[in-house]
Amino acid sequence: MTRTGTGPLTPDELADWYAAPPDLGSRPWVRAGFITTLDGRTTGPDGRSGSLNAGSDGDHAAFDHLRAWADVVVVGAGTVRAEGYRPLRGTALAVVSSGEVLPETLRGPAGPDAGEVVLVSGHGRTLGAREALDAVLAHGWRRVVVEGGASLLASWLAEDVVDELCVTVRPVLAGGAGPLLVPPSLSFADLRGTPTHLLLWGGDVLVRTVLR
Repeated sequence: MTRTGTGPLTPDELADWYAAPPDLGSRPWVRAGFITTLDGRTTGPDGRSGSLNAGSDGDHAAFDHLRAWADVVVVGAGTVRAEGYRPLRGTALAVVSSGEVLPETLRGPAGPDAGEVVLVSGHGRTLGAREALDAVLAHGWRRVVVEGGASLLASWLAEDVVDELCVTVRPVLAGGAGPLLVPPSLSFADLRGTPTHLLLWGGDVLVRTVLR
């Protein structure tokens, strides 16, 4: 049964709403946290996801909570550059790249409360999802949140390493040729996902869907 509710939620209510399955033990749990439009775009007309969640209190609350829950946030190097990522407060950041150098915004000294930043490099080649995830898990991290971009998510979905999608759907259209949550090149033999939570918050719909 899908749990439904209406925001806003308090921090304790958010923790309950986004609680991971209680019987995981030492097994990792991989979540993908994204925002999308009605036409499936994951960025606004300016090419950034930040322009989509502007004014979305629900997405900001879910975004902040998922980062606080995570041991590590995983993101592609292109998204780091496009969105201007900096080291995260209290949470590790793993940057997946075919190159061998961190993007410029992540070089240099970080604040005293910043989490670790690691480069997961393919040394000139594109890393497969399983290979990248194994490199992340080798650090001992078990709570994993994938934030983007869409091409990284597509490869992780294709290799079936994502346990859960946490998606905010904004009731707007972006149009254009921007990235889609699931690209046309990725197909499945049947419908995938079991919705577990559906939250209406300020006109946006926040969905949790278990994929495996």
